[in-house]
Amino acid sequence: MTARTPQRSLRDWFPTAPAAWALGPRSRNHVAGQLNLKSCELLHPAVARWHADQLGRLAPAAVVEYPLTGPARDAVAAHFGQDPARVLLTPGSDHAISLVCEALAAPAGRLVVARPHFDSWSRCAARLGFRLDGVDMPHRAPMDTAALTERLLSGPPAVLVLTQPDSITGQLCTREQLLRAVLAAHRHGSVVVVDTCYLAYADDGEATVQGLEEWDNVLRINSFSKSHGLAGARVGAVLAQPSVVDYLSRWAPDSMLSHVSLALLERALAEPEVFRTARAEVRAARAELTRDVERLLPLWSARPTQANFAAFDAEPDDAARVHKALLADGIRTRLLTGEPGFSGGLRVATPSLAAVRRVTGVLAALAATTRS
Repeated sequence: MTARTPQRSLRDWFPTAPAAWALGPRSRNHVAGQLNLKSCELLHPAVARWHADQLGRLAPAAVVEYPLTGPARDAVAAHFGQDPARVLLTPGSDHAISLVCEALAAPAGRLVVARPHFDSWSRCAARLGFRLDGVDMPHRAPMDTAALTERLLSGPPAVLVLTQPDSITGQLCTREQLLRAVLAAHRHGSVVVVDTCYLAYADDGEATVQGLEEWDNVLRINSFSKSHGLAGARVGAVLAQPSVVDYLSRWAPDSMLSHVSLALLERALAEPEVFRTARAEVRAARAELTRDVERLLPLWSARPTQANFAAFDAEPDDAARVHKALLADGIRTRLLTGEPGFSGGLRVATPSLAAVRRVTGVLAALAATTRS
């Protein structure tokens, strides 16, 4: 007979990372069939049909053979008008962030970033032990890059994160604002990371980052999850000077990419029209949602956005009420209440006109109930 082993917590009997226990478990579990307007994926029907067609055309080699990353890297380089030596592929932007944190922020000991921000930055800081120097977004106001630069200059050289456009509000910085921050960081001996995961949805977005890659202290992180519907494929890229790419490549992030992901990325970049058309509808849906929410909920106000979502300021109780009503109808959104800059608020992705009209249908019914 085998004796039953008592259940013990791992940290009670084996060395673990103390900071990890302070983090909440992170998982992507939600009810099947829900419309996920929280994660800002490109849930556009035409994009889904395109990927279904491409998956059906993949050869068995895409599964049974290890991938070669060169062709996909060259395609990404051509997409951004860069030399392939300036491109490093990664398994998604989460891994790119982890790579930058381990290779740069941890040795420097400090990372400056706006709050709120994508939570991978906080998780990496806790896991790797460097200081996350957060700058709170002003209440109901855009983040000022000058405030981030001032915080950077107040301490030793560090990593400065600029998200273009912002991943919480969709705020787009001007090229001049970005250049001033890059120049100040260069003089300070600091690195600037420009996260452009949402930039494909901005009007003339590429023009705002044009030329930044010429600075040796600038790295660009780009995901293809938002722009090309590759969230499930987990593929992204870091763009930087060749010497920086050479250093980061020692972590071999591209070795973790699948053949299927690379094949889909190459094909997506080779057929841009389907994605341009889908993104145009996303921008139209964003404008429609903004207009209809402010009409149906007069006390709500939309933040200016150039991403694939809209963020709204609202009273905390009202934001919670709407969030709950949408969830009851099977629609997931992000509640912003209590985040820096928001006493109350909600963020809603706009992947298609059909998706946002489902949202406004719920809001119209809610508004009618409130009036009665």
